[in-house]
Amino acid sequence: MIIYQPHIDSTSRVSWRGGESTQLHYEELSGTQWRAVDVRTLGGGIPTGMSDMHAKMVDYYHHCQDMELERCMAMAD
Repeated sequence: MIIYQPHIDSTSRVSWRGGESTQLHYEELSGTQWRAVDVRTLGGGIPTGMSDMHAKMVDYYHHCQDMELERCMAMAD
C-alpha cells in the first residue's frame, strides 16, 4: 500500500492498495481505525511512475479537502 498523508499527525490520507488496483481511497482516522470516506478511480489506469502517482494522490487529497470545506460551509449557512 502507498499512502499520501501531508503530515505524520494528519487525520486524513489517500491510499492506493497496490497491485492492479485502479482506485485511490480517501480515508479519515476515527479513533485508531482508518475509515473510507471516498474512492476515485484512476481513469487513465495506474500511473507508470511514482512521481505521477504522487501527483494524482496529492490532487485527490486536495479535492477531498475542498469538498469537505464546501460541505462544512453549506452546513453553516
